[in-house]
Amino acid sequence: MPATNRILFVSWGVPPSVTGSAAIVENLSHQFQPGEMALAGQAWVGAEKYHRSPELPPLHYLNREQTWPRRGQRYVRWMRWLTVRRVARQIAALARQGKFDVILGVFPNEFFLYTAYLAAQDVGIPFYPFMHNTYIENRTGMAERFARWLEPRIFRDSPVVFVANEGMREHYEPLYPGIRFESIVHTFNEPIPEFAPPPEPRTPLRLAFQGNLNESNIDAARRLAEIVNRREDYILTTYSGTPDWFFAKVGVSGPRIRHTSVPYDQVATALREHDILLLPHGLTGGLSQVEYDTIFPTRTVPNLLSGRPILAHSPPNCSFTRWLRRHDCAEVIDQPDPVALENAIERLRHDASRRAELVRKGLDIVKMFHAPVVAGKLKRIIAETMHHNSKHGQAASSAATAGSRHSEPTATRERSG
Repeated sequence: MPATNRILFVSWGVPPSVTGSAAIVENLSHQFQPGEMALAGQAWVGAEKYHRSPELPPLHYLNREQTWPRRGQRYVRWMRWLTVRRVARQIAALARQGKFDVILGVFPNEFFLYTAYLAAQDVGIPFYPFMHNTYIENRTGMAERFARWLEPRIFRDSPVVFVANEGMREHYEPLYPGIRFESIVHTFNEPIPEFAPPPEPRTPLRLAFQGNLNESNIDAARRLAEIVNRREDYILTTYSGTPDWFFAKVGVSGPRIRHTSVPYDQVATALREHDILLLPHGLTGGLSQVEYDTIFPTRTVPNLLSGRPILAHSPPNCSFTRWLRRHDCAEVIDQPDPVALENAIERLRHDASRRAELVRKGLDIVKMFHAPVVAGKLKRIIAETMHHNSKHGQAASSAATAGSRHSEPTATRERSG
């Protein structure tokens, strides 16, 4: 069984993007040699200035030469679908030139998921979807009709469907009996720091939020921002790729809230400058209930690595809340209750033993997200399925050859008779 199959990793989010998917893809890629993997994805703003280490798997931008009309700095999305076949051919050409064994395609963007799937069919190599979010459940209208056609087709044709967490696996398995789902969790490459009790909180209390602001967390973040803005002894710093104007638009801003950003690999270090970390996960919003029930926020990992206590505002009974409580690595408030949230902040502020307990347990459980562990699981599963398919292919070929040999005398007798 080969140790590593060559993987073409196709994703909408790739460096220098600061999206959650880009962070997942980039961190995972650091565990592969240039000859074992290549990345392919969207050419983001700033891509022309991005310099990638030659020691990492190479990165290819797809459809760079196409100039799209823009509306408020956003692509007119429907026009991209006119290039489906063109981008699929680009991916297929990369797969052939690099002699890749498999294509791994990332969702939450169905355009790149679909083009990667088409490319794998064209080249004749296995396709493995990597679902960072649920799909059908978060589409409406024509997009939902397309999703209901595409999702079961891709799942049926794939040896394994990778999902981003156990909650997604638990959701999909009853819907698709007989299909294998495996979780490949978010990763990090930095060393795991030794435990040290967090320092005494300062005045004003320094709070931090890290990650992008979107429908998955706006309502919870807004509730926390309201608390900060009415407390003169709180300061909240956000580390995010989301623009400041959007924070202001949705009500996550104010005189005691500061917005900044740092490179992803520096996030955990930046978070150590704060006393308590806020981890909002939406209780309600524009996404489906299934999405809120199954999301595992990417920002969880750098929060755990920071060595600072976490306050999570997360829905009751969702898989993320259950996970946090099972491992007791964050103080959890699962109701939209500002008083309960403020009381929880104050408890952490004044309870040194609880702060230390949360940090110790967080550093222990974060080991499961270490990139060498996660990449090892990915390599093993792909190698197993490739080996299994190869054995079955050889058996089918042998059966077909034996059948053809057995039929020759019969045909001869018929002709001679």
